Amino acid sequence: MKISKKAAVLAATYISAGFLILLGFIIQGNASAAVYRRKIAVNYNHAFSELATAVEELDVTLKKAKYASSPAMLSAVCAQAYANAMSADAALSSLPYGNIELEHTAAFLAKTGDYAYFLSKSSAAGNECSQDTREILCSLSESASLVSGTLSGLYARLIAGNVSIAELKEAEAQISSQEDSIVDKGLAGSFKQMESEFPELPSLIYDGPFSEHIENASPLYLDGMDDITESEAEEIARKFIGADTGNFTVQYLREGDEIPVFVVTHENGSETLTFEISRTGGQVIYYGTTRMPGAPIIKPEEGVKTAEQFLKQRGYKSMSPTYWSQDGGELVVNFAWEQDGIIYYPDLIKVYVSLDTGSVRGFESLGYTMCHTARNLAEPLVSEERAKQAISCGVKIVSHNLAVIPTSGKNEVFCHEFLCEDGNGGKCLIYIDAVTGEEEKILLLLESENGTLTI
Repeated sequence: MKISKKAAVLAATYISAGFLILLGFIIQGNASAAVYRRKIAVNYNHAFSELATAVEELDVTLKKAKYASSPAMLSAVCAQAYANAMSADAALSSLPYGNIELEHTAAFLAKTGDYAYFLSKSSAAGNECSQDTREILCSLSESASLVSGTLSGLYARLIAGNVSIAELKEAEAQISSQEDSIVDKGLAGSFKQMESEFPELPSLIYDGPFSEHIENASPLYLDGMDDITESEAEEIARKFIGADTGNFTVQYLREGDEIPVFVVTHENGSETLTFEISRTGGQVIYYGTTRMPGAPIIKPEEGVKTAEQFLKQRGYKSMSPTYWSQDGGELVVNFAWEQDGIIYYPDLIKVYVSLDTGSVRGFESLGYTMCHTARNLAEPLVSEERAKQAISCGVKIVSHNLAVIPTSGKNEVFCHEFLCEDGNGGKCLIYIDAVTGEEEKILLLLESENGTLTI
């Protein structure tokens, strides 16, 4: 077929135009990508600047804390140290270190911040700073100085253009397929060296989540109990759900957690049941099923009764339902042990109920197993009437209980628990220390048709 000269010219014109348009898109795309890369680089540079500045300020604040002589001054300085540590932690989380994990640096910031928060609160209550505390502050200050010096040097190199934060992205992308030498260069290598030379932190023993006593905690409920065998663990799982037939198999023994457990499984038709049975004492720490609940047809109140009956049948006496929440077809009921009118919130058990069938689909008793033991509480030194005086005059007291509540350091405080309500219908729980009369904790209650959330 012969193509006319006019058609050939048109075709060439269209091809040229298409090529120019494609070239324009490519150029535009490259320009957009370059702009995007510049924005990312600016954000990373800003995060690194924030990190270096916050750690430097933390270093200065910890030095000041060593010299604070009055509780009021120590409280103020430690509050500032907490803010510095949190700012540094936020900046660190924004850096693209990926697999180049700065675990020692992150741990230092988290522990130092929480310890400073504890000291701020303790000093605000009028407690004096002990010699041991001053020595810990000195050690934390020395660590902060080392980290600050390293970060300041790296930031100076970054500003001078001798090192690029983009190297971290490159290292993150290649670390899985290249030799370790890839992370030994530039900024990534400097971070790695900082981690390897990180000083050992002092042992922190305080009422907080990083206290050394938490790592050494043992389950109180299992104290004095004997170890069980694998076959005994399988039988315990069978009895827990009342199954007469079917194979219950120990898959493995999991150690290293707070409580070593036998992991037992059972195939029940299309669903798999999983149990965690404590090696010591043979207590069920966890039970769950793979079956997902369907649309709810049972009221939450009926589900709570089902959960109560489930616990009673398995020997858990005096467990009081505290709060429940609903997520789709699943109901989660929180129980706490109650004795002589005192609620022990650390002794926690959770029961999960399927609202489509009314059956229990899950169970957790780690809190109960770790904390449940006989307590010998004396009568509260602070009366209910005196405790009420610590409540804000802007709220109405709805109810009162005596309760034992956990602290962040997994200690316990004996308190007056007041359910209060403000003029707008908002509710909260206010806890007053039954020994000192000081306000210990405030929890907001968010109530909805799906249950109650405490924050």
